[in-house]
Amino acid sequence: MNLTRRNLMLGAVGSAAMLSFPIKGHTEETFNFITPFSLSLAFAPVIYADAAGYYADEGLSMNLQAGKGAALAAQMTIAGQMDSGRTGGTNYIVSRVNNDAPLISIATIAQRSPFFVLSSKDNPVNEIADLEGRTVGMASLGGSMEGTLNLMMSGAGVSPDTVEKVKVADSAASFALIEAGRAGAFLGNTSSMIIASSARDDVNVMPIDDGMPGQVYVARPDQIAENPEKFVAFLRATHRAASEIVTTEDLQPILKTIGEKHEVTGLSNLETAQKDLRTNAENWASKGNDNILRNVPEVWEKAVGLLADAKLIDKKVPATELYTNDLLDQALKA
Repeated sequence: MNLTRRNLMLGAVGSAAMLSFPIKGHTEETFNFITPFSLSLAFAPVIYADAAGYYADEGLSMNLQAGKGAALAAQMTIAGQMDSGRTGGTNYIVSRVNNDAPLISIATIAQRSPFFVLSSKDNPVNEIADLEGRTVGMASLGGSMEGTLNLMMSGAGVSPDTVEKVKVADSAASFALIEAGRAGAFLGNTSSMIIASSARDDVNVMPIDDGMPGQVYVARPDQIAENPEKFVAFLRATHRAASEIVTTEDLQPILKTIGEKHEVTGLSNLETAQKDLRTNAENWASKGNDNILRNVPEVWEKAVGLLADAKLIDKKVPATELYTNDLLDQALKA
């Protein structure tokens, strides 16, 4: 399958008349979406859009599934069990280039890595090289967390093989493994970092900036071609939710709406939940509010170069073959 943007435009986007055909008021169509892990505020754009009825406004009935790893989320999308899934930018590009995975990024939600290295202040990790020889806990092996770690270690001149990687839950509770001596560090997402550091004063936090698109929404080009307006509607509602979260000063009503429909980790402590959601939202808008959900070309161009230099991809490909902004552009038309 040739996944060029030209082919996607011709097959998936179709005629302007087709895409501009209004969905509202018509029978709801199911949209299947999978998050990489159990529901947390890191995934608030889709969770809030569902709870607030924004998908319903677009004629979509959202089937929101919590996955068991970013790699599995991508695999279920490839298998056609999901219309779209959220996965890491690094492992998406690697699987797309090295394995010709029949996917394309239709949006970037986390513009930079949403991951942090958590360690004990008694034995802190302050730079990637400090991980050498340690056991590192992460939520999934072979997924976006491991891909990010491998890229960062290679960039620091340290072999990823010097780290023993173990699978743990992506939750603040996994920090206890560090205390117990079972792990020298824990790779967690924004939500687990906020919860852990808010609950304890002995957590050392190191942000990760690997220069990659942090988290992306992927879909199969052939499924887009069959029903492009469904994906446009999905992106329109998701962008509405993400933009509202980014620009709203008082997040309590949004958190209340989320909690009324979904069981989400971290909602019990309102102060921590607001900090969690705000920190995630800063990532979504880190390339500017105008680039919320956008695949930023410069970021993708740099990402391909970094992965090629680290020999994590077999060849250097044009970055524009890996993503499309056409569906988002259509979704944002007045």
